[in-house]
Amino acid sequence: MSNTQKKNVPELRFPGFEGEWEEKKLGEVAKIYDGTHQTPKYTNEGIKFLSVENIKTLNSSKYISEEAFEKEFKIRPEFGDILMTRIGDIGTPNIVSSNEKFAYYVSLALLKTKNLNSYFLKNLILSSSIQNELWRKTLHVAFPKKINKNEIGKIKINYPKKQEQQKIGQFFSKLDRQIELEEQKLELLQQQKKGYMQKIFSQELRFKDENGNDYPEWEERRFADIFKFHNKLRKPIKENLRVKGSYPYYGATGIIDYVDDFIFDGNYLLIGEDGANIITRSAPLVYLVNGKFWVNNHAHILSPLNGNIQYLYQVAELVNYEKYNTGTAQPKLNIQNLKIISVVISTNLEEQQKIGSFLSKLDRQIDLEEQKLELLQQRKKALLKLMFV
Repeated sequence: MSNTQKKNVPELRFPGFEGEWEEKKLGEVAKIYDGTHQTPKYTNEGIKFLSVENIKTLNSSKYISEEAFEKEFKIRPEFGDILMTRIGDIGTPNIVSSNEKFAYYVSLALLKTKNLNSYFLKNLILSSSIQNELWRKTLHVAFPKKINKNEIGKIKINYPKKQEQQKIGQFFSKLDRQIELEEQKLELLQQQKKGYMQKIFSQELRFKDENGNDYPEWEERRFADIFKFHNKLRKPIKENLRVKGSYPYYGATGIIDYVDDFIFDGNYLLIGEDGANIITRSAPLVYLVNGKFWVNNHAHILSPLNGNIQYLYQVAELVNYEKYNTGTAQPKLNIQNLKIISVVISTNLEEQQKIGSFLSKLDRQIDLEEQKLELLQQRKKALLKLMFV
């Protein structure tokens, strides 16, 4: 690929292509439709009904009847068309890559074009220039936020001749396939760990000692019996008073900054004290932290009284903390409730070490896959910025 600084051309371009890209409104090169505005009557089988939550896979467990489809959908998604989110989530596209019949909701826009390569158009929509335009034309006062169908058509796009479109589309198609494969590897590892966790902590799967004998029966313990709490040592620093440095500054959601000093040094568990994540668990709530770091007053800090920290981290991660929530508008996990949480655990240090080591190896594999995936996603993000106008 070559760099260029000509007007209305991308910064990074495949060799052999030259000349400026053409500028038009999206509505001039594509016909834009939206789906049904009525909530349909769902059936157990028939035609798949797609909405925003289905955009990544274009797969759905919701169906409408063939009769309803024929009546309601005169304009239908076809092979090579683009579906794009426009309500709630804005501007996430996908290509219709099969001849399967699909019905779709008003929250999706359907783009039909003969002038643009599908893979080129999909990634053009994902480029920062088009994403920014979509964002500017979005009605942010609406709930949920949305972009009107007509506004999508007004967005200015730049595109090259068909041969260059195809080259760019093929390139990003291969990159997307790499990302998809890494996502599948990551999901497989996560499911594998989940399966082992279920078997180990239900005691269906037990480790043996060096003589091949069973370890002692597990016992019920409260958090107060297995952890020492260090909350009194926490100290929040207002953002404008933080001095930038190399030490992680933790809050309820993990690392939120880096500062020039630390108040803890060693191996600890952090458990988020407040926030919606106590209920949703959409991100980690329990963190295994080692080394020098600072913690504000939004994360509980614990260390084992007498146990393997890697094992106890896995124990803490399994707990359903929603049951101990005391907040109403803002979920809250106070220290009193944290201390009375009861878990059934191995009290044998050797067994704890074996379980902790085994699960930690899986965690390291998962971390490596997450890093690979993050690098690929960052690479794609950078290329989207460089290869489109």
